[in-house]
Amino acid sequence: MFVSILSIGNEIISGKTVNTDASLIAKILDVNHFHVLRHLTVKDDKEEIIKALDILYQNANVVITTGGLGPTVDDMTKEASSAYFNEQLVYFPKVYEKINKYFKTSKREMPENNKSQAYFIRGSIIVENNNGTAPGMVYETDGKIIINLPGPPKELEPMLKQTVIPFLIGKKNSSGIKKEYRLMNIGESHAETLIKPIIKKYPDIKIAPYASVGVVDYAILIDNNQNKKIMDKFCEEFEDLLKDYIIGDWSKNIQEIIVQLLKKKDISIAIAESCTGGMLTSSIVDIPGSSEVLNEGMVTYSNQAKVNRLGVKQETLDLYGAVSKETASEMAVGIKKETSADIGLSITGIAGPTGGTKEKPVGLVYSGIHYKGKTHVYENYFNGDRYKIRLRSTMQILFELYNMLK
Repeated sequence: MFVSILSIGNEIISGKTVNTDASLIAKILDVNHFHVLRHLTVKDDKEEIIKALDILYQNANVVITTGGLGPTVDDMTKEASSAYFNEQLVYFPKVYEKINKYFKTSKREMPENNKSQAYFIRGSIIVENNNGTAPGMVYETDGKIIINLPGPPKELEPMLKQTVIPFLIGKKNSSGIKKEYRLMNIGESHAETLIKPIIKKYPDIKIAPYASVGVVDYAILIDNNQNKKIMDKFCEEFEDLLKDYIIGDWSKNIQEIIVQLLKKKDISIAIAESCTGGMLTSSIVDIPGSSEVLNEGMVTYSNQAKVNRLGVKQETLDLYGAVSKETASEMAVGIKKETSADIGLSITGIAGPTGGTKEKPVGLVYSGIHYKGKTHVYENYFNGDRYKIRLRSTMQILFELYNMLK
């Protein structure tokens, strides 16, 4: 089965938006043994989309489009797709009801033009979108399949993994075996160095890493079910080499795992943040049920706030500074004491781009965990811009908390 990718949007053509969708789709297709032939990008223009489809279907059986599924006049991907196949778009009332419910849940009136998002080619399969108002569409005819998906990655990725990939695998009757791993606190190059011996040892195994900030995901695949013993042996050795970094598979992020562990152990946490500015607390709050385990989060950005709200000693700040292991320790102890939580977490550092010195450069971050009468402080040096340093700081303390809880 040959697949091509068509990215649609004026913002991509103009360079205002980086086309990360094509890369994401291609990687996910590749690890599932689909051959990607071409990537094309066109503007929001019906004729341009039709021309692109004409080119792509010369060699591909499947075309996956991204973008152009919104409710505005320049969103015409489905219109162009239906025109290419000489079909009409028809109204799907159940889809309309779901879109309307999406707006009602947020106490908003649904604009009339959103009704256009409930029109699809007759006989198509609807790809549910649980993170937005634009459902996707799968339509098949005469040996060709078109799959329309929205552009935002947070909407696109789950739709692709949960619906599109299983659909395509069913079409090719794949007999392969796949296993997923999620790693933290290790870089992609370091992980590859550790597993290099077994990569050579098992040439039939296909390995695909996907690195993002603070996380490295691995997909492990083998083509034939008859090779299950080889797959099991490889995974056993893989897990042994990377046991200090594996937190699970792709089904749950670190925050979900931590909230589950806290609930299971009936443990509460409280968080004191400085350079991360609430990012750590927000990442926990993102998880349903976090209210059962999170007592409080404080952004104690100034020195005075650290003294007044957390009980950090002024002499500690004068002697060691706000960015120090001593301050991180007192912040963790202070937040636990002030909130009566079981665990106190703290982060203090220099996110940049200014504020660093030779002794304390941009990217220096201290985090603390106070639990069962002991305080653990971690010193880290992170690279990247202000956002990445804050995100890396958040991911790092989550990993340390996970190790402590497990």
